[in-house]
Amino acid sequence: MRKLTSISEMQKLHFGSKIICDDGDDGFLTQVIFDPAAHGITHIGVKQRRLFGNTVYLPYDTVINATGSGITIRPKLAEVATASSSNPDGVLLDDKSTVENSASSARGRLMLIALHPDSKQLTYLVAHDLRPGQDTLIRAEYITEISTGHIKINVPAATLNALAPYRPDSVLQREVEAALFDATPLHVDLKAISAYVLDGVLYLDGNISSSLRADIARDQAMGVSGLLEVKNNLVGDDRLASDLAMALGRDPRTRDLPIGVYPRLGVVRLSGAVHNSQQKAAAEEIARNFDGVRSVINDLL
Repeated sequence: MRKLTSISEMQKLHFGSKIICDDGDDGFLTQVIFDPAAHGITHIGVKQRRLFGNTVYLPYDTVINATGSGITIRPKLAEVATASSSNPDGVLLDDKSTVENSASSARGRLMLIALHPDSKQLTYLVAHDLRPGQDTLIRAEYITEISTGHIKINVPAATLNALAPYRPDSVLQREVEAALFDATPLHVDLKAISAYVLDGVLYLDGNISSSLRADIARDQAMGVSGLLEVKNNLVGDDRLASDLAMALGRDPRTRDLPIGVYPRLGVVRLSGAVHNSQQKAAAEEIARNFDGVRSVINDLL
């Protein structure tokens, strides 16, 4: 069965995003160039920040990652400075490009494009003012034509009006934090939870007192309108205790030792009896290096 690609795996190109080189930042994204037949990206246009800086074009295979936080590329600053300023073949799109719905009179302005991480084909776009005052996510299946400065889509008016608005990360972040705080059972856990929204995707990281409460946190957050996906990476203390105990039981240095594992929001207390200081140190080393452990209290005797 073919694996579906999640929203969080897509590469997102925001016009105006900073360009991040290995040795520093240089410029911002102003344009993208597409193959109009395949709907695949070929180049990005980068406006350099220096005085009278030109717009230069970089092949898209130089891009490592692209999110709302910036576009990371392989070339160094000096290579970007000497890149070609000649327009590549293909159709050019920028933040002034129009998105026109042939199924209605709706017209909007292009804000963001998202690409499949492997094929680099357009998977969705976000347009402003297709519906007055709103941002709207349009999937690739509705895109019928791409030309310079212009994208045609075909979305029935009823379907367009029924689509949930695409909402800014800052707004989603505030609403997620409020939603989690409103869940009274989670109050004791909040200090160990990191909730971060990027490109409409919520990342829940950190520790929580149980796997059941991790599910509660996910379900609570999913009630926020406009989230495209929730990546729940919370580590429950129950799962952490079980998995770490198994790791201690597999390691030849601590196998068969009566070591108790007692996590509290990722802070693990080791209790029990060992034969020597080497075993005590080995148990602590295994625990400290285990995924999901924040710190270790070593009470082994």
